[in-house]
Amino acid sequence: EKRKSRDDAEGGGANGDEKRPKVHDDDDGGLKVHGTKSASSGAAPAPGTFPTSNTHVYMGNLAWTIDEKALKEAFKDCGEVASVNWFEEKATGKFLGAGVVEFTTPEGAAAAVKASGRVIHSRETPIRFWEKRGNTAEERAEQRKTQGKAEAKPMGEKPPGCYTLFMGNLNFQIDDDAIWKFFKDNAGVEPTTVRWLTNKDTGEFRGVGFADFADDEALEAAAKLNGTPCMGRPIRMDYQAPSNRG
Repeated sequence: EKRKSRDDAEGGGANGDEKRPKVHDDDDGGLKVHGTKSASSGAAPAPGTFPTSNTHVYMGNLAWTIDEKALKEAFKDCGEVASVNWFEEKATGKFLGAGVVEFTTPEGAAAAVKASGRVIHSRETPIRFWEKRGNTAEERAEQRKTQGKAEAKPMGEKPPGCYTLFMGNLNFQIDDDAIWKFFKDNAGVEPTTVRWLTNKDTGEFRGVGFADFADDEALEAAAKLNGTPCMGRPIRMDYQAPSNRG
């Protein structure tokens, strides 16, 4: 079971999950949670890269006030939204300000990505195509061939008050001890808290998580590891905007 922090190992903690606070009738805030399915492929993706879905997009920096109705209204000019998978901590129910949105057509998803940065509920929303992730034997074999630091996508601009890093392309066997050791050995810093995201219905680890740091110095030291192999996979990191608690 994925753990939240070292303190949780002694006192029980929160696991990462992907859903939305219950603000509607159905579970997950009136939204049926659909785990993103990996498309089968004859050849393994290049190390550190995955094929992107043509109908699913990632939306981040979402306000706590967002719900399915508001999101559909905000992107009705792009196309019809088929489903939304909100990101939330499993045990606490805390909304993480992000989600995966499925459009009924590739054109709708492409239009949404083109609209990246659109202001929704007073917050700019970064949007990108969602990567179909997997952990096949072929993929792992290719990733083991990777040596040194892989070329990584540049991180975005650091939001004010940010002390959290998004972590993607993680090895599916990673745990708290491994990620703490990764940051300690390579950057000389340790996270204060780690949160892993899993699929609500299946409990399957999604290969992504968040790491909190105590101050700017620790955060920046950790951010320099973007693209560095972690358990055989180049870790992909970006700044995560703080939640608006007001």
